[in-house]
Amino acid sequence: MALWRGSAYAGFLALAVGCVLLLEPQLPGSALRSLWSSLQLAPAPPGPGSPEGRLAAAWDALIVRPARRWRRVAVGVNACVDVVLSGVKLLQALGRSPGSGKDHTILHSRNDLEEAFVHFMGKGAAAERFFSDKEAFHDIAQTASELPGAQHYVGGNAALIGQKFAAYSDLKVVSSISDIPTGIPVHLELASMTNKDLMRSIVHQQVFPAVTSLGLNEQELLFLSQAASGPHSSLSSWNGIPDVGMVSDILFWILKEHGRSKSRASDLTRIHFHTLVYHILATVDGHWANQLAAVAAGARVAGTQACATDNIDASRVSLRAPREFMTSHSEAGSRIVINPNEPVAEWHREGISFHFTPVLVCKDPIRTVGLGDAISAEGLFYSEVRSRS
Repeated sequence: MALWRGSAYAGFLALAVGCVLLLEPQLPGSALRSLWSSLQLAPAPPGPGSPEGRLAAAWDALIVRPARRWRRVAVGVNACVDVVLSGVKLLQALGRSPGSGKDHTILHSRNDLEEAFVHFMGKGAAAERFFSDKEAFHDIAQTASELPGAQHYVGGNAALIGQKFAAYSDLKVVSSISDIPTGIPVHLELASMTNKDLMRSIVHQQVFPAVTSLGLNEQELLFLSQAASGPHSSLSSWNGIPDVGMVSDILFWILKEHGRSKSRASDLTRIHFHTLVYHILATVDGHWANQLAAVAAGARVAGTQACATDNIDASRVSLRAPREFMTSHSEAGSRIVINPNEPVAEWHREGISFHFTPVLVCKDPIRTVGLGDAISAEGLFYSEVRSRS
């Protein structure tokens, strides 16, 4: 997407990398509840005085619009139709019964689909995989579309983020991203990938030097580090909740090694990391403002959209983020203790600022498709990019 601020231009390009495995099926609430139960964290009684209620009230006080706001937005052309339905019912309709799970970098058959589905459902995580057999894929998509109860929504990173921006009446959303002038801020929203060569190319050559802002989740962050030999790349996967210190180390490495500096021709100055229970905004100092409000706004919309409510309902959400953590495992980091009354923690490391906030996780989610895109769009809406001197 490209974003214009008054007479000055700013840019936002939402890119979807990889093919959608199953048009992003909705994770059933039962699977998420099973995952949360495994965390062995007992939620506090809901209500205004609960940690959830106090945190939501603190967010409302913190979230203020930036002094200089986006005026026009150009979105990328990636769009599709999402078919939202029960993955278990789809497998049954395809004549499959749940068995053992296994990740596949490329799907070739219904059996591969079943194994990948079981694998990622067990982790409570979404995934996107390329399906190599065109005819088989279309048969699966048609079966999914015709199942009773299947719902159809606008899909695709660019379309969903553009749709979110369009909800604000003081913004004009346009579809063209051609002939964007040099110096316009550009945001890249990563999607699930399995090709390390492609990821290395993105990091070193094609994309990172040209983008200003990056949005990604825990799977994409770890894969990026694995592909480019970054911190904690020996991890095969996250074990439960991604460790905050490790995530912080990887974010720091991306901005230090591939972000803007006096000696490097790169525009990258901002990363919005989002996972189920917390978010982190990492920015190179001097380029962005209002990021405390931005990270809080992104976390707040995760709770409201998943629960399909206009405001946070403390009785329907749960605080699952770690209450204390280390800010780094690569160096002597500091220990942070989260207070629901002051829910955004901030720390600094060699010219890079970090803003952390928990997410109030919906206990019985209504719809999770496109949640990452809504989070990134909300965070960007409340962000203020500083003019280049």
